[in-house]
Amino acid sequence: MAAIFLQEPSSDKATQAEKNHELVTVDLPMTEVANVAWKRVTLFNEDQVIINKTLQMCMEFIETSCTVISTRELVEESFQIALKNRISFYDALFVGLALREEIPLLTRDKRLGKISELVKVL
Repeated sequence: MAAIFLQEPSSDKATQAEKNHELVTVDLPMTEVANVAWKRVTLFNEDQVIINKTLQMCMEFIETSCTVISTRELVEESFQIALKNRISFYDALFVGLALREEIPLLTRDKRLGKISELVKVL
């Protein structure tokens, strides 16, 4: 999600994916995006006012443009995916969501894509 609003190598591909797909996510991206914004200000000395505005746009985008699925709904299947594939539970949540919803997993992590088999690698 952050790549749509905060420039990084996969930003163009993320923006194209956003335009061409209905977005579904677990309830973690708000925390993740806020952490990316924090890093931009504290570690890379980017302008706090600009980053704060960008963060607010990201939050609004997630709330209005994405279907957000509760982590609780995915715990059991994602935990099994994590154990079976020796990946973090956090990563397994996104794989579990992609498998459950039968949608592509948009990721830069090729290993996660192989696990889900429904992948579009950014």
